Amino acid sequence: MVAHDFMKFLADAAILLPAFLMALSFHEYAHAFVATFFGDPTARRAGRLTLNPAAHIDPTGLFCLILFRFGWAKPVPFNHHNFKHPKLYAVLTALAGPLANLILALIMYYLAAYMPLLHMPAAVATTFITIFEVTAYVNVMLGVFNLLPLPPLDGSHLLTVFFEDKYPRAMLAIYQYSFFILIIIFVHPQTRMALDMAITAVVNLLKMLVF
Repeated sequence: MVAHDFMKFLADAAILLPAFLMALSFHEYAHAFVATFFGDPTARRAGRLTLNPAAHIDPTGLFCLILFRFGWAKPVPFNHHNFKHPKLYAVLTALAGPLANLILALIMYYLAAYMPLLHMPAAVATTFITIFEVTAYVNVMLGVFNLLPLPPLDGSHLLTVFFEDKYPRAMLAIYQYSFFILIIIFVHPQTRMALDMAITAVVNLLKMLVF
């Protein structure tokens, strides 16, 4: 039984890890691209304007993905002071990563639905569909999870833009305890269920657009 569970874990990881590496590469590249486009060279100088996953991997985020099915990459640095319109461009830069994931997920669902697989052996066709659907799910997960308003996730930039000036003490507390809050979200049944429900809702919406 233990051997069977271990082999299943390896089989899942063989599909999950490439999907996650693709998702995080597009996610972080989108941040770097938009920041560079708006005039901030910070990400480019840090070597983050690339689709190479090695530049973006966070070991803890990768570990959490394998164990908990939620993960993250290293945040792309950007300096909003280099933007012509700091608050607007900071928000657009923050949203670029999750948006890239949703677009990639939509593409994966489209491939799963319409890629010509009829003339392939059933096992091969099933494998392709599984890869597309898992990759789509991982992209949705990464996109939705990163919208949480907690550092170092993308949602924290939105929180900073809108509330840092008005509530500096509250923002400082969030930054200090964000790691523990993330752990609670992972382990508490209700918060984990709420996050799963949000991801499922986005998955269903994207499928409705394709199927």
